[in-house]
Amino acid sequence: DTPWFYCQYPIKRIFFYHFPHPTHYFLQTTLPILKHSLSLTLQHFFPFSSNLVIPSDSQTAPYIRYLSSTNALSFTVAESAADFNLLISDSQDAQNWHPLVPDLSSSSTEQNSTRVIPIMAIQVTVMPNSGLSICLAFKHVAADGKSLHHFMKFWPLFQKTEQTTKTIRLLNTLSAS
Repeated sequence: DTPWFYCQYPIKRIFFYHFPHPTHYFLQTTLPILKHSLSLTLQHFFPFSSNLVIPSDSQTAPYIRYLSSTNALSFTVAESAADFNLLISDSQDAQNWHPLVPDLSSSSTEQNSTRVIPIMAIQVTVMPNSGLSICLAFKHVAADGKSLHHFMKFWPLFQKTEQTTKTIRLLNTLSAS
């Protein structure tokens, strides 16, 4: 797994859901449930809320650091005027997806020149009265595709226990590069 420590390109997954409600409804009802269920899910998948640490000392191997007191995961909520039906159609122009993808390129440098890189970022984009997308960008060093699949299956389990009204239906899973 050592080669994944230096991989510059995160894996990105976009999930689309029908959501025929206005943005204010999402912010008042669905967003609190999503955030709470994400928090519960990350307790079981804590490497996703960790940082990759690359020491400046070439003698020390890179490692994953989890600190419960910090939040390494970036969670962004956005609104888009994009055509939801076009986004979920079979013929796609990948350029249309770029605004849906969270930025995972930010890193920081500690005083001793050690690089600290977040492992995952999530962006929820609402397209009012039509749908929403949840996009995850993550470093492969933390998990493989199967682990991410389990994460995405586990997260809705907590949502279902929290949400007693309408649930959003998974439409399609798409991969962005």
